[in-house]
Amino acid sequence: MSKRIIPGFHLTLGITITMLSLLILIPLASVLVYSLRIGPAQFFKVVTDATVVAAFGTSIIFSFIAAVINTVFGVILAWVLVRYEFPGKRILDGLVELPFALPTAVAGITLSKMYSTTGELGAPLAKLGIYVSYTHLGLTVALIFIGIPFVVRAIQPVLEKFNPAYEEAAYILGADRRVTFQRVILPELGPAMLTGFGLAFARGIGEYGSVIYIAGNSAKEHTQVVSYIIMQKLNYLDYGSATAIALVMLIISFLLLLFINIVQVYQSRRTSGVYEVASQTTGDALPQPQAGRYVMIAVSVAFVLLMLVMPLLSIIRNSLSKGFAFYLSSLDTQYVKSAFAVTLIATVLTLIVNTFFGLVAAWVMTRFQFKGKQVLATLIDIPFSISPVIAGLSFIMMFGRLGWAFPILEKINDTFGTDIQIVFALPGVVLATIFVTFPFVSREIIPVLNSIGTDEEEAAALMGAKGLTIFRRVTLPHIKWALIYGMILCTARALGEFGAVNALSKTRGVTFTLPLEIDALYLAGDSDSIVAAFAVSSILVIIAVFVLVLRNFFEHSEKQKMAGA
Repeated sequence: MSKRIIPGFHLTLGITITMLSLLILIPLASVLVYSLRIGPAQFFKVVTDATVVAAFGTSIIFSFIAAVINTVFGVILAWVLVRYEFPGKRILDGLVELPFALPTAVAGITLSKMYSTTGELGAPLAKLGIYVSYTHLGLTVALIFIGIPFVVRAIQPVLEKFNPAYEEAAYILGADRRVTFQRVILPELGPAMLTGFGLAFARGIGEYGSVIYIAGNSAKEHTQVVSYIIMQKLNYLDYGSATAIALVMLIISFLLLLFINIVQVYQSRRTSGVYEVASQTTGDALPQPQAGRYVMIAVSVAFVLLMLVMPLLSIIRNSLSKGFAFYLSSLDTQYVKSAFAVTLIATVLTLIVNTFFGLVAAWVMTRFQFKGKQVLATLIDIPFSISPVIAGLSFIMMFGRLGWAFPILEKINDTFGTDIQIVFALPGVVLATIFVTFPFVSREIIPVLNSIGTDEEEAAALMGAKGLTIFRRVTLPHIKWALIYGMILCTARALGEFGAVNALSKTRGVTFTLPLEIDALYLAGDSDSIVAAFAVSSILVIIAVFVLVLRNFFEHSEKQKMAGA
């Protein structure tokens, strides 16, 4: 019974549940509480409004289409990255996670500009009668962009651990590559494909920053998404309608997340024998014509270049379109400096909180068995699947003037003579950033802790070592690369958060973050402001690329360490 040998169960479980409740569940419950105030009749009227129903349809249909496309290309990309060796493979692997590191607002304005009738890709497509920006096609492109990493990273580990002996056995028995893939490999990839599809689908339904610029947001053309409708309601202070729509989205997101977790549990139970003696080397178990290999690599490279690399190049080109002097002057403004300071503060505080939570949650989720563990895992993952706009809305419903915690906050201010503000102030920005990045660190550490087992910790505990000593001397050396990687991803996501902080930050030069400053510049509309928006975006792009380089370095270091062990 590992939970009786390894110390810290009650402490880590208590901290995990407390932090999860305070930072995620109670704010979300505030949305539920407020939505119930409007009454069943009004609730039904709001969620069945023609515009709202159309927005739900648009979000669901095109998120589904994008997730299907990502599943197809995700399988191809994962296969190429695992089975083939070729120049630039590590670069291609690192670029897959670009949408994780690139701010959604930056992605949105870049895709919108690039696919406009005057853009690098939009202009030649327009000559062919194909229009992307401000259409359903543009919406789909944006959703493909933000969803592809979820699919690739769900399938890739399964392929890496798959035992090639099963393929060899099928080949010896007379099966060709097509039959072997259909009958041997595909059934084992199925759960991972469903997981990646579900994550991409859930992310797409709640996406805001990357789609509002390119979709067109027209009720007449049915290009409005649900997150945009919620933000509209917030801007008009129609909190009742906003919370009602958000509640429906929360239900959809939770069901999707529950489905994903069930699939993951099913996969872990049924595949232990398939993977237990898996080869650690790359390469095909079956012979394949060189032409097929080259086609697969070419398709993967072309997809990454088109969907991920070209937007980066477009940002750089647009940011320097008025010269380097204008570029520097665009960055040297009071608004940009203030936004950078707010972003830095929010990111540092978020990293501290989520790193602590990630370590504690990973410990309790991997070192102990207890009732409700799968439910807790699902709740921890909630920020992955819900719209960032709902995250911002939840804190408004908690700390805003109509929120249940507002009188408590006012009483504290009156008693102690303070002026603590949460909504439309820096604390709200920090809380929103913590919310959307909450699972990043824990979800990088948990798989590593699961893979190494508990034998070493149990041995140390039996020898009398205390919990902190066990963690510092036994566990930490095993997870340090995963921890650093999780912190890097958390930092990148925090730097680029847009939807959640947009709901909670209204004062430019005071509480605006860099993505909000980019949005303000872009929406100004004149050519100088648009170029300035791309100039500020380039800073976040540089950070994103730096994050990917670090990630690549740490992953390569870990693989070298494992190879030498």
